Amino acid sequence: MTHEELFEELKALAAELGIKLRFENGNFDGGYCLLREERLLVLNRRATVPKKIRTLARGLSEYGLGSIFIRPALREAIEDEIAKEMKENA
Repeated sequence: MTHEELFEELKALAAELGIKLRFENGNFDGGYCLLREERLLVLNRRATVPKKIRTLARGLSEYGLGSIFIRPALREAIEDEIAKEMKENA
């Protein structure tokens, strides 16, 4: 799966879960947040596709995906990003 395909799959998953994506400019990484009771994932518009994938995957994982069916390749990509984050923070 290419980066672009993975990114599109992650965006579709967010939409399926009712999580709104916002692409903004600025000096930030982005992530999952609640704004006036609305679930949002904010992504830096200028970030590379791999960075957007990382932010989106980590944000989706914060939402809680344990009981939701997700295609195995997509779930693996999300779990890989979580593992990378844990390794970076160790």
